[in-house]
Order: sequence, then C-alpha cells, then structure tokens
Amino acid sequence: MPSWPVILQDGSTVQLPTPYGFEHRIERPGAYEAELLLSPINERIQVLTYQARDLDALTADLLALARRNGYGKVWTKAPATDRDALEAAGFECEGHILGYYKGVDAASMTCFLSEERRFRPHREQEEQILAAALAGEGAKPATHLPDGYTTALFTDADAEELAALYREVFPTYPYPIDDPDYLRATASTHIAYRLVRNEAGRLVAAASAETNLKYRNSEMTDFAALPSERGKGLALFILRALEHDARERFGVRCHYTIARALSFGMLRTFHHAGYVLTGTLVNNCNIAGQFETMHLMCRPPGTD
Repeated sequence: MPSWPVILQDGSTVQLPTPYGFEHRIERPGAYEAELLLSPINERIQVLTYQARDLDALTADLLALARRNGYGKVWTKAPATDRDALEAAGFECEGHILGYYKGVDAASMTCFLSEERRFRPHREQEEQILAAALAGEGAKPATHLPDGYTTALFTDADAEELAALYREVFPTYPYPIDDPDYLRATASTHIAYRLVRNEAGRLVAAASAETNLKYRNSEMTDFAALPSERGKGLALFILRALEHDARERFGVRCHYTIARALSFGMLRTFHHAGYVLTGTLVNNCNIAGQFETMHLMCRPPGTD
C-alpha cells in the first residue's frame, strides 16, 4: 500500500496511510504550545490552535518543520492582536474572518516558503470570475427545492452514498470526505452535513457546516452537486438550511466560507446569501488535482 511520510518536530517520521494530514502537537515549555495539521496533499502546515508567550519561537519552529517536510505554506487563523508579531516573523495577512473568536475577528495569516507557492497562474481569470460573481444584487430571499426534491441531515446510513457523491465531484480534496468512516466520525462530533435528494430518491447535492465548538463558528464547506443538478438553486437552499442547522445544533453565530476562486457558481451563491469578501488565500489547498486559490467570504455579524 502507498504511504505518505511526515517528519515530526523530534525528527522522527510517520508513514501515513492517506495524504490528508497528521495532527501533531509541538511545544517549548514556557514559550508556546500548538496543535498542527501536517498535510502532504496540501504541502502545508495548518496551525489549528496555539498558545504562545514567545511567538518568535513558535514561528521559527513552524518554518523549520515546514522546510523539513518540503511544504510551501504555513497557515493559521490568528487572533488579530497577534498580527503585527506574525508579520514581523515573515507571515502576511491574507484576510479576516468576521467574529471568528466569539465575536472577535481572526486574521488569516500565511507564510510562503517559496515563490512558486505564492505565484497565481490563473490570477487574471480568477479576478474576472470574482468581479462577475459579486456584481449586481446581493442577498436574495430564501429559495425552495424543486418539486419532488427532499432534504435531510446526514445519518450514518448515508455515509457510503455521500462519500460516492464527493468522490464523483472532486478528483482530489483537502480532506478525506470520500471516506465513509470520516463522514460518520465527523458528523458525530462537530460537522453538520445536509443532503438533497431528487424525486427518485437519489442523492444529488450536499454540503457541510464544519464547526469550531470552542469559538462557536462554522465554515460552510464541502458543497457538491451532480452536473445535471446545477443551476437549480440547490447550493443556496443548502447553505441557508446549514446556517440554521449550525445555530440550532452548535449555537453558532459566525458563518464563513473559503470558496474556490475559479468557481463562479459558489462565489455567486455566497454573494446571494449576503456574504461579503474578506480576503484571498493564495494556493491554499489541493482541489481537483491542483493547488487552488480561495476567497474568504463571511456573513456580517448580526445579519442572520
């Protein structure tokens, strides 16, 4: 079986059965502690959480670990109060998430370890798509499903079918959403998956609200629809339903997304849902077989 090596802070190597990532805790007593996701498929370290008295020590160790693994990007959602110190260490702010920390904004901070990872080969096209998607009317009234279509939250019995839908829509993805066990596990803890079926009962579209339980925010993500179902307003319907699901299940008040810069349809959907552009994450993750630039969009606080 193939394996993907990840080098840890102590120099040891872990062979992963999948390329999606390995959660790894690093620390220097009295200086910092941090939880990371080291991801071979994304060639990226994502800092999930950290506590730091000495941000210089933390950033130095993060960059050393990224170089050791040959990664091109280190990324974190940091308290805005840490922005200046992170910029002094070589990070740059690619955007903000409104109200991420229980009402306080987060800064999306990135350090690029190579000019290749920073380069946007499709920038002109991405900017044209964004301008077109954000043109015209913003928030629209709620949509309805086509006659005969139904919607429901995910249950364990849906896992195989949902994994197959994601596998069909996305040749590659930053997380293992094509794995039924992953879907079952995450649905039981912090992710709400909402499904739409057509009049024949076939699963044709889905998305999720991935929730940070500590800070009560949700990333609206994993939108997928069969090609034959696009243009029917399913994504906007699911998005609004998921916002309700996240509020009811997890008490969420911060909703945001990280949407593909080349996806006019999803950018337009979030624009029509009242989300606003708050940043651009360059070559952030591996989707559909290549690194893709993503746009940060947030629902302004108080507009539920």
